[in-house]
Amino acid sequence: MILDFVNRRVVEFTDGNQLDLFDNGVEGLAAMLDEIERAQHCVHLETYILRSDDTGLRFLAALTERSQAGVQVRLIYDSLGSRALDRMALDPLLRAGGLANEFNPLGQSIRARMIRRRDHRKLLIIDGRVGFIGGLNIGDEYAAGVDGTPTWRDAHARVEGPVVGELDRRFAEMWTRCETGSPFDDEMSPADETASASSGAGHTIDAARRTRAAVLADGPIYRRRRMRDTVISGLDEARSRVLLVSPYFAPGRSVLDSLMQAASRGVEVEVLMAGRSDHPIFRRAARTFIPRLLASGVRVFEDSERMMHAKVAAFDDQLSIIGTSNLDRQSLHHSYEVSLLVEGRETAAWIRRRFGPGRTGARPIEIDALAKRGWLARLIDYAAWTLVRI
Repeated sequence: MILDFVNRRVVEFTDGNQLDLFDNGVEGLAAMLDEIERAQHCVHLETYILRSDDTGLRFLAALTERSQAGVQVRLIYDSLGSRALDRMALDPLLRAGGLANEFNPLGQSIRARMIRRRDHRKLLIIDGRVGFIGGLNIGDEYAAGVDGTPTWRDAHARVEGPVVGELDRRFAEMWTRCETGSPFDDEMSPADETASASSGAGHTIDAARRTRAAVLADGPIYRRRRMRDTVISGLDEARSRVLLVSPYFAPGRSVLDSLMQAASRGVEVEVLMAGRSDHPIFRRAARTFIPRLLASGVRVFEDSERMMHAKVAAFDDQLSIIGTSNLDRQSLHHSYEVSLLVEGRETAAWIRRRFGPGRTGARPIEIDALAKRGWLARLIDYAAWTLVRI
């Protein structure tokens, strides 16, 4: 069984967690800001992209205000993802006593030939009480466009319960891996104590909404490719239906083989990728292997309505994934990633309802249309595939 694999090999599930799920940045980022403003002890924010646009400045202002109120604020941002950030925008937070770490600064990473080692995680932990995890970065494109409609579509989760302690431990892991990372002592991170207390009799989570969940951390320091192996296990053990949603879909031969084998067993396998993308090279590269997927019975769809940035999956009604990992070489081999694994029907049903192929804007890719590509288009597609596999 799928859950036997992830329990035995990768993660430890905990009971008594509560999830609130978001399929857009308007609601997700607003919920994050609301929790930051309520923080009493510590705020730990880790993001790949932090911009100094309106959305980024709102977050920095909220962090600064909490730091001025005596709350311990720690911020990690990736140097490459946040290359457009005006570093002067951090000055108010630093003057207020907040701490900020830039992961793998570009100048150092270029000299060390480690530019592809990135912190692609997106975590927010408040007082060890509540956590956020998913695909949302901190920038205007995730919030609202000119007409009030988000230009990017994503998936994010707000969690309470013992799993929050594991999220905070993943934050601590990355803090100590930063160049200027100071020791991460218990005084600054009450997550373990809070999580332990939350699983006891006095916890306020509604029993009807308690969920078994686990944190799947992945990155260059781990021996196994944890996300890749979990996806392969899910595909190999699925019996009825699978939905994979990945904006940058170039997973490699082992995942592609498992997709086709699942479909050949009669599993309903659907893949949703971005049709409107900030990295169109992935859309072109996918044309090289999509015909084989379609021929095996896998159904592939493109979301061309907005930039679809969600990284989610649902295997039967057993296991769901919401996180930061794309199914491409960069995420699976080079970046630090983190995902939430969730048991049960409710989350799987939400993923299918919000990101399934029946939603507006997702159109099926037809094998006949791909067969009509000219030689130049095919050459460009194979060149794109070569580049994304480097």
